[in-house]
Amino acid sequence: MTLFFPLPAWAADLVSDRYAAEQMLFAIPWDLNEKDEFIDGYCIVTDRNLLFLQDGTVCKEILAEAFHDFKVNAMSGVGILEAKAVESGENVYLARFSMEHAARYATIAQKINMARAGRNTEIREEPDRKCLKCGRPLPQGSSICPRCVKKSTVLIRLFRIASHYIPYLIAASVMLLTMTGLNILMPKIYAILVNDVYLRPAEERGNLRDFMILFAFIILAYFSCRVLITVMSVLRFRLLAKLSSNMVHDLRVSVFEHIHAMSVSFTNDHKVGDLISRVSNDTNRVKNFIQGEATECINQFLTLLAVGIYLFFINWKMALIVILPAPLIVLLMRAFHRKTHKIYRRLWRLSGKCNAVLQDILSGIRVVKTFGTEEKEIERYKAVCSSYKNLTVSNEVFWNTVQPLIRILTALSHLALMLIGGFYILHSQMDAGTLVQFTTYAAMIYGPINYMISLPRSIADAVAAAARVFDILDNEPNVCDAEKAVELDIKGNVEYQDVFFGYKSYQAVLENINLSVKRGEMIGLVGHSGSGKSTIINLLLRFYDPDSGRILIDGVDLRDISQHHIRSQIGVVLQEIFLFSGSIFENVIYSKPDATYEEVIRACKMANAHDFIMKFPDGYDTRIGQNGQTLSGGEKQRIAIARAVIHDPRILILDEATASLDTESEKLVQEALRRLVQNRTTFAIAHRLSTLKFADRLIVLDHGKIAESGTHDELLKAKGIYYGLVLAQLNMTRLVGQEEITEEEYLGTEQ
Repeated sequence: MTLFFPLPAWAADLVSDRYAAEQMLFAIPWDLNEKDEFIDGYCIVTDRNLLFLQDGTVCKEILAEAFHDFKVNAMSGVGILEAKAVESGENVYLARFSMEHAARYATIAQKINMARAGRNTEIREEPDRKCLKCGRPLPQGSSICPRCVKKSTVLIRLFRIASHYIPYLIAASVMLLTMTGLNILMPKIYAILVNDVYLRPAEERGNLRDFMILFAFIILAYFSCRVLITVMSVLRFRLLAKLSSNMVHDLRVSVFEHIHAMSVSFTNDHKVGDLISRVSNDTNRVKNFIQGEATECINQFLTLLAVGIYLFFINWKMALIVILPAPLIVLLMRAFHRKTHKIYRRLWRLSGKCNAVLQDILSGIRVVKTFGTEEKEIERYKAVCSSYKNLTVSNEVFWNTVQPLIRILTALSHLALMLIGGFYILHSQMDAGTLVQFTTYAAMIYGPINYMISLPRSIADAVAAAARVFDILDNEPNVCDAEKAVELDIKGNVEYQDVFFGYKSYQAVLENINLSVKRGEMIGLVGHSGSGKSTIINLLLRFYDPDSGRILIDGVDLRDISQHHIRSQIGVVLQEIFLFSGSIFENVIYSKPDATYEEVIRACKMANAHDFIMKFPDGYDTRIGQNGQTLSGGEKQRIAIARAVIHDPRILILDEATASLDTESEKLVQEALRRLVQNRTTFAIAHRLSTLKFADRLIVLDHGKIAESGTHDELLKAKGIYYGLVLAQLNMTRLVGQEEITEEEYLGTEQ
């Protein structure tokens, strides 16, 4: 994120003259005044002041020491910078700005607060969502600007990938050169056939046997060229099919592997349908380009060059007529280049959007049918498909209008060639065989010219697809293993030391978290929605790294442990269970692929799942459909518990594991969980506070901070946040009356 913009001369001079003794830390645009009118100003932060400059003057000078707790609030598309006055403790309005710069102001506010608290101000900075070259916003979920991406760079990168298949390329190139040479030779053979056989006077034919041998030899030579070209073409296409398929297979697997290597934040920022489109559709378009165009354009270019040179040797005047339309065609294609590139940029964006909407609707098909909104979703999909259809039609109309116009130019050139050639023959300045040869070669030139007309379209399509693929490959994960990551066999001691974290670096979700958990201890995480409970779990799983502070497992910094190794020793049971399409057995062994049948049965018995599994005709081999659609919520939850327990995790995470279950299912799941947590360090999140009564310790979070800590009974006696949550929950579950439960009633239920 850019936090220091180049200052215009008037602003730089003003600061250097009046604030020379101060160190300039940040300089960002200030674009709204108190009337919400756009202005051209700057906010400059020094080590002492916040300065707001406009029209050559300092409009505001705010002493930083007079305020604390700087923050940014959003109001109807307008950002407001506020801070608390040190003397009065009241919130004071400081400045307004457009939401374009809200993240910058929020980041600077966070850095000021950290500096005032004596903390290190080095934090993650969100990337700019604008192209640094043209200033346009980047597409959602993309780090490249479609307008500024260089086609040549993308194509060179594609050919660099293809260079890994050198033997295929060499063989295809040799065949291509042979085919080109034979194609150029055939009109010459045909000219000899016309002049020396068809048009040769009878008195000049000599011995009939020799004449027929010559005739047969020329025909055989012509036929042999045609056969060789056909054979070479078949072999070349087979080679190219193998090359493109292997290359795209490697590219597709690389993209899929890279997606898995990316941090959770990457998949959160991208729609699943769009990622599927990039892995499948875009790589397939790249394959089609490599197979159909990558070498064909070389063939057409060589043909154009060789035939063009030869035509000048035959008759340079007629050769000029042949190539006369070429410069005009090039100019026309250059004029249409920008429109072509723009069309395909929009097409690949809409293609990804179509896939994203389709995936979204199909994933939630049960919700759609539950609320009877099929027609609404059909209309939504039709709307996005209609946009894609209209743009496709516009593209086809454009090209099918441009191409015939350009072909008229080549047709006029060919007509002029026939007229002048006929004139030469009538005046005995050229024989018929030479004219046939010339017109055949001219037709060979028009072929590459017409091919070049459509080539920009193919290139634009391939570049758009390849750029989307490379966009994924060029992303770097936010969470990476250390250079010498250790593979620690963990025991289960966990410690959070001064942990600060925000999903956006300038919006803290967790602040100053200090928590020590001993091996085998069960910790319950309690708090309102958004208090940071799941975030503590996400950091432990190392889906994200803390902005500051550290997390230790058995005294080792989590960032020094291999991600795969640490996650392989953590078991997770979530509220929203995902089961893969397959058998129950395959889903249970997902966390331990080498598990035996005995281990699976033992895990399922611990999870109270064995009995209901054995009621199915196929038992553990029962196919459960996509995401376990044939199972109830409680059955899916118990399979998930079995999946978590089978690899014997040292740390267990229970995130709302019983929130959506009925009473009977909850009882069975609770029994399974009690067996599961024994001798394991456990972090449990639950809105049903009764499920946490048996935790060794409860941690109550409030706005990202630890507000209370203690056992269930200790927190009740303290009558703080936890006590209020318990009372509120009991009141919500009362079946009679609307009056609130009294403290005496509650304490009576506890005795």
